[in-house]
Amino acid sequence: MQEKIYKYAPMILLLGGLIMLLVTLLLERYYSYGHYGDDLAWRFYAIIQILITTVLGGLVKSLYRQVHIDMLTGLHNRRYFSTKLSAIQAQTPISLLLIDIDNFKGINDTYGHVTGDQVLRQFAEILQNSIRNFAIDNIVARWGGEEFAVILPRTGAKEAFKIADGIRIIVENHLFSCESIACKITVSIGIASTKEGADIDIEELIKISDAALYKAKEKRNYVYYCYG
Repeated sequence: MQEKIYKYAPMILLLGGLIMLLVTLLLERYYSYGHYGDDLAWRFYAIIQILITTVLGGLVKSLYRQVHIDMLTGLHNRRYFSTKLSAIQAQTPISLLLIDIDNFKGINDTYGHVTGDQVLRQFAEILQNSIRNFAIDNIVARWGGEEFAVILPRTGAKEAFKIADGIRIIVENHLFSCESIACKITVSIGIASTKEGADIDIEELIKISDAALYKAKEKRNYVYYCYG
């Protein structure tokens, strides 16, 4: 039902606007006949307008979340991430972290997908809290599956490595839990960084960070970086 509401949100917005226009025209015609003393109709119209605006605002917000937010973890999704990465090209140097949970399939196979989903949620919270401590404009997203991505504007390779290794250590020492099940995980992190003032090729930056992640995953629980 909610998906249908999101799907037809543009039509609902249009219908709401047409209704408001029709009410305005009718009221204007009514008052043109000299009924100026009674403002009850205008008060009623104002209340209706507020209700319609509130409902439509809620629909737009829900639609935005569906388009840009990963429903499992509450992080931004890959679509939002790609759009934002393109929008901040001027904020050099830029570092990009790609993070993969090591042997996540083993967690699902051993403890089940419910536990696996809970691990993803808890890891997402750790990641977001860790990144927020450094700067509010850093962007965290779920890249897909057990992979996550972080944009660090105005952050060079050395600082990015320090941030990434801090995340790795926090995750390594954290006990993840789901009901009576407790487990530990590690992460591998690949970093690509650009130099200050350098032109940025977004696709190339992603390609380099992905290659760095591949190198990190060869060792597991490891951070690897290279310059873009």
